[in-house]
Amino acid sequence: MKNNATQKDVARLAGVSQATVSRYISGSARLSPDVRGRILRAIDTLGYTPDPMARGLSSGQSDIVAIVMANITNPWYPAALELMTRALQERGLQTLLFNATPPQTVDDLIPSVLQYRVNGVIITTAVLSSFGAELCRRHKVPVVLFNRATRTGGVHSVSCDNVEGGRKAADILLKGGARRLVFIGGMEEASTSRDRKKGFTDRLGEWDVALLDSMDKEFTYEWGYAATLDLFSRHRGIDAVCCADDEIATGAVDALRYELQLRVPEDVQVLGFDDHPASSHAAYQLTTIRQPVEEMIAHTLDLLLAHPQAPAQVRLCRGEIVYRQSAGERARAGAAASG
Repeated sequence: MKNNATQKDVARLAGVSQATVSRYISGSARLSPDVRGRILRAIDTLGYTPDPMARGLSSGQSDIVAIVMANITNPWYPAALELMTRALQERGLQTLLFNATPPQTVDDLIPSVLQYRVNGVIITTAVLSSFGAELCRRHKVPVVLFNRATRTGGVHSVSCDNVEGGRKAADILLKGGARRLVFIGGMEEASTSRDRKKGFTDRLGEWDVALLDSMDKEFTYEWGYAATLDLFSRHRGIDAVCCADDEIATGAVDALRYELQLRVPEDVQVLGFDDHPASSHAAYQLTTIRQPVEEMIAHTLDLLLAHPQAPAQVRLCRGEIVYRQSAGERARAGAAASG
């Protein structure tokens, strides 16, 4: 067995071009079962092991993109991660996933990320400090925040227009007859939660309706459940709950039904954001604002690979309303009539 086999050796034994072997290894090639089998057998026979780090040392850069997350348990992000990984592979790039677990922060992981001579860094579910951004800049590694906006210098960001999404959410609930509304947010420092709350509150004001109350903490089911019970213990007659994401909203729905014995949407409307996988389940049927995930990913990769000097903030305006049973019957009827 040859321990220092190269892609050229694999290609020769498999009877294909070296470019085909390279595309197969990067995951970007769609090959017939016969060709795939020949390449796999050649790799096994020769004991070939791809070495992206060796390529990085020779070129100064690898074909690896680091994806840094801090809340991988939220169902929306694994779904987005799958799409992002596929899009990177189609561009001949591989992914290296880093997950910051408390008390770790994204900044704590950046030195480890940079050891891999990555082509770029995509950060989701978290923010990067100016220290972390400067560290990446010194190593000439571009950074894009995905589903986040930022004021940190030297960092690109791609997000949905969450202020506009908050306005749409208010319209749905108000047109559904709600007048005593509350908002359950995620982390206060998260731009997604802040912007959605701002758009929601501003739009309520335009309808001459005051936000009854709001609470912020984290993007979890448990928080949605606990915050709902807290808000309903302090206020009578709440008729709508707007949640900063669907994970919070699923907790809110279960608290309303199983603890407070209230009907959704007959007694209380519930609305979420993101359209994560559980939103369409029969138990929830959440009305939500769906983000244009594939478009966001495409913009993220364009920024990452183009290496523009000036930090770019891309906000996409196509948050799509997905009407289901939890909210917005009147708004849904109005949209159908106008369509």
